[in-house]
Amino acid sequence: MGIGLVGGAIAAQAGASLAGLDQQVGTNGSAAAAVLGVGLILAAFNPLGSISWVRAGILYGLVVVVFEVASYFHGKTFHLGPVIFGLAFTLLLIASYPERDKLIPTGTESKKPPVTPPLKQATDGEEEPEKAS
Repeated sequence: MGIGLVGGAIAAQAGASLAGLDQQVGTNGSAAAAVLGVGLILAAFNPLGSISWVRAGILYGLVVVVFEVASYFHGKTFHLGPVIFGLAFTLLLIASYPERDKLIPTGTESKKPPVTPPLKQATDGEEEPEKAS
C-alpha cells in the first residue's frame, strides 16, 4: 500500500510521462489524505498512545514543502496555502506534543520482553512425560 501511494505521488510530480499511474495502481490521494486526517483526529484524543500518527502529521508538513518546490521546478504553479498549512501544523504538533523528546525515535527505547505463560506444574496424580535425551 505504501509503495502504491508513493508511486502515485511520484507520478503526480513526474507529469505526463507517468500519467495515470496513480489510477492504474489503485491509489487515490484524497483517500490517503482522509486516512491521515482521521488518524490525526484520533491522535488528538490520546497523543501519547498515537505517536505514529503524530509523527506522520509532522512528516506531512515537511513533505508538502518538498512537493510544492518540486512542482515549481517542473514548471507548475507554486501554491503557498498548502506550505503555510503544512508548516504551521507541523510546528504546532511539535510544540504541543506532551513528550517532545519521544517524537524522534532513537532506537534505544527499552522494549518489554514477551510475556510467556507459566509452565503447568504436574500434580501428584499425573506423571510427567519422559524427556528425550
